[in-house]
Amino acid sequence: MNSAAKFQERRARLVDMIDGDYCIVIKASSSKPTSADGMYPYTPSRNLYYLSGIKQENTILMMWRLKGREPEECLYISPYDEAYAKWYGTVLTKEQSVENSGIKDIRFVGSEERFLDKLVSREKMNNFYFDWHNCGLSGVPGKRLSYVNRFRTLYPGLRVQSISDLIFRLRMIKDQSELDQIRGAIELTRTGFESAVKKLVPGLNEREFEAELLYQWARAGEKTPAFSAIVAGGSRATCLHYDSNDSTLEDGELLLVDHGAMKNLYCADITRTVPVNGKYTPRQRELMEMVLEIQAKANELLRPGKLHREWNDEVLEAYKEIMLRRGEIKEPEDISKFYYHGIGHHLGLDTHDENVSDVPIAPGMVFTIEPGFYSEEEGIGIRIEDDVLVGENENTFLSKDIPKTPDEIEALMAAR
Repeated sequence: MNSAAKFQERRARLVDMIDGDYCIVIKASSSKPTSADGMYPYTPSRNLYYLSGIKQENTILMMWRLKGREPEECLYISPYDEAYAKWYGTVLTKEQSVENSGIKDIRFVGSEERFLDKLVSREKMNNFYFDWHNCGLSGVPGKRLSYVNRFRTLYPGLRVQSISDLIFRLRMIKDQSELDQIRGAIELTRTGFESAVKKLVPGLNEREFEAELLYQWARAGEKTPAFSAIVAGGSRATCLHYDSNDSTLEDGELLLVDHGAMKNLYCADITRTVPVNGKYTPRQRELMEMVLEIQAKANELLRPGKLHREWNDEVLEAYKEIMLRRGEIKEPEDISKFYYHGIGHHLGLDTHDENVSDVPIAPGMVFTIEPGFYSEEEGIGIRIEDDVLVGENENTFLSKDIPKTPDEIEALMAAR
């Protein structure tokens, strides 16, 4: 688990990235309505958690530095509400908030806007940084962006900008406590996968396999997965984001399972492709070996100093050569018929973890490496995905204990 000292260290590193006077405002995310009086499960703000250790709603982290002064910080939380507690449970006390975050100045929400007004009118603060989800032109502004727009309207002369990219730069390099949580999520994923595979037989429904994954993770205390699992048999595995998970698995098919547990908000993201009947056909084994070959090459190419997109391009060229050599394609451009996604992504507090695209790959980053092969004609979809820690001289497969080669998978299924 992360400690208060770790959150204090991260906040100090963040403010060191900003010159002069500033005020940083990081608000919690909010619950989203479904229909009638229903609400989707609350998803904590990852940036707020990363800096404070606080997961609950209606919380605001504020950090500021006045001209010629030392940095200051406070945390706004909800006061205890007896009626709320009867319906929904208690919220963090001031003492608990201090213990979790290391922030000693704890205030109640409701007074934060008066404080911001004071910084502007009395202290002549001009530089404000907010954290919000960038919805783009095609999205719908959330409450945090709406709040920022309201602030801009009321104070049109101030310098208002996003703090998010600076936080993302910090999040890209994982510290030891974060790696421990990711390893924990991967171990949970292994437990669920191995349990589900041992129940796999022709005639099983995809949803039954998924249910076993979720059951094992819930038993371990993690009821929310990192993302909705893809459990796709046969030709359904050629759809990258298939998530119906409601078809019967047939003898002779392959089953692609893209899944991941979560541990204290940190994610795993693992894909394995297994034979429904426990044995790969010669053709299936041949394709599995090809995907494993390009995964090994992708790991070799994942080195510090290059950009993420450069790595992706290098892997694509290497995969073309492998597929040409193996006779799977006749022309390099034919690869797009069988492989049509990137090689991997950052992993951490989000499954597709936040990052800044112009920051080169560096030791301490965690990536997925997930090559695939998809043939609608053959009714085959194969993807093999592992979570990998970038090192100075070599990388570490954090998910190496989860069976993935044909021999390992067949041995696991033989023990059913």
